[in-house]
Amino acid sequence: MERFSARCQALLFLFVVCLLGMTTSRSVGAELPLPLTENGFEKFGSKWILTEELNLKRDMDALEDVVKRIIPLRRQIDLAVADNASRWQKQQATSKLIDQIANIMRRSAVGTDEEKKVQKQVDQLKQASRELRDGVDPKRFGAQPHMRAMLESLTLMHQQASVLAVRVERDSAQINEAYQKLSNTTHRWLEEHPELCIGPLFRAEQVDQVVRKARASIDFDEVPMYLQGDQKRVGVVLSDQFPTVLTICPEDNRLILTSNMAYTVGLRHLGDTQLVTLPCGLETKARTAKLPQLRMGSANLLDVSVIVLEPSDEHLGGFIGLKLLQAWNPTFAQSGISLSLDASNQASTASR
Repeated sequence: MERFSARCQALLFLFVVCLLGMTTSRSVGAELPLPLTENGFEKFGSKWILTEELNLKRDMDALEDVVKRIIPLRRQIDLAVADNASRWQKQQATSKLIDQIANIMRRSAVGTDEEKKVQKQVDQLKQASRELRDGVDPKRFGAQPHMRAMLESLTLMHQQASVLAVRVERDSAQINEAYQKLSNTTHRWLEEHPELCIGPLFRAEQVDQVVRKARASIDFDEVPMYLQGDQKRVGVVLSDQFPTVLTICPEDNRLILTSNMAYTVGLRHLGDTQLVTLPCGLETKARTAKLPQLRMGSANLLDVSVIVLEPSDEHLGGFIGLKLLQAWNPTFAQSGISLSLDASNQASTASR
């Protein structure tokens, strides 16, 4: 019995020693990185990095993923455009040839019973030509269901890439600034603990390379455009955070947002209600405001005057006047599915 009691006491002593050892090691481990945790650092692999750097990594990975998805989609769109252009040209050439033959036939049939018969045969030939080649006028190609679906997807990806690229640049700058602001006390503590390694996780040059590669691959000078009925629709980003789709108005110079768009972007202080005439010719009530920032492709506008529609006009959607972007020399591409911007023209204009 005494032997059993002694054994129990020995086991209890060993348990207490192990427990104290674990507690001591934990307190030492927690004590070592204390200046780092106080500055917002956390362990990532063999390094200690700022918590914000994990968000930066996620955004950089997401940006590269968007680029990977955009490239094959744009290639598919380009092939569809080229195929339709070829079909359309052949169809037009065939129609022209039919017209030439018809003119010859009409001249010989004028004033006879054969004239109407000839015209009917010509119409049938033209209809057969259109059905055979199924070409679509490039100006209307963006309204075709399959093209519109692809262009809507491309528009969304452009907006995602725009938001991510700006956020990556902004967060990277803030992270670098945070490292520069580390106190002398923290730097001395790190010198005393060479076994600990801190970030940054990415150098500024690495971040810049990822963003530049993404922008070059996506080509923000070509803004995807699709048709909704007769309306030309493009994607924009409000205040570098909120993607939305607006209707292009070639002869207008205003930015018109719905009340929901304005609320989402944080526009609360609106002007008095006034009568305005919309690009579609409708006269309605609206208010005015200032939007801090608007981005569409490579175009970036600051402190933009905005007309905000009443909630009852939500169904009208938003509009952007093409003249608002005149510094970027906007032109509709011959393909009919994009709006081309000239960022170099805007830069030269701004420098004058």
